[in-house]
Amino acid sequence: MNIALTFRRLLGLLIVTLTFLAAQAPAALAQIAKLEAKLKSQYTEIEQEIASPPMGTDPTTYRLVLRAWQDRLANRFADAGTTVEEILKLHPANSEFWRERLETLTLYSQPISSPDQRTIFGDGEVQKRARVVDAPAAIYTPEARANKTKGDVRLRVVLASDGTVRNVFAIKSLSHGLTESAMEAARQIKFQPAIRNGVPAAQFATFVYEFKKDNAVPYIPRTIF
Repeated sequence: MNIALTFRRLLGLLIVTLTFLAAQAPAALAQIAKLEAKLKSQYTEIEQEIASPPMGTDPTTYRLVLRAWQDRLANRFADAGTTVEEILKLHPANSEFWRERLETLTLYSQPISSPDQRTIFGDGEVQKRARVVDAPAAIYTPEARANKTKGDVRLRVVLASDGTVRNVFAIKSLSHGLTESAMEAARQIKFQPAIRNGVPAAQFATFVYEFKKDNAVPYIPRTIF
């Protein structure tokens, strides 16, 4: 009798809990949608900041202006990371995707530091740069073809020491699924890791996917941004 009563109480509690969660779900989804819109706006601000690097000829002045620009950019990444943290608190269904987004934004929000304080390096900070072995083309989506969308997607990535591509972020994007197509292709890149101090090391890299009328084969630009 006691067991049956306990079971009924637990069942009743479960029903109440599920009812509560069902009632909360629409509100949570609405809040997530609102935060996603905010994040999209923050991504646009990051792209605009990247597209307007400081210019100057005086070395002393330029260094100060460059550092201020780098700090602003880092802060924009940090703000976007805070938005993703708010999304994760709402327990979205695709939480793994959002955790990866947070890791990427946190990485790019870190202030400038010396190589001795980092685990990921620029191509000038390694003895042997990462060498791309295979770089699949990004698909020119039907939506982009129908809308005659053209241009280039520029991605900042980490070529990790274990041979995987991580922390993919679009520093220049395009509409109609082309940014997502480029990001998916970038994750499939095969490469030999960089070498630093005699061992495999993670290296930052930039890839450009130029969409004209067909699939885009990536290339490494001369400048990061």
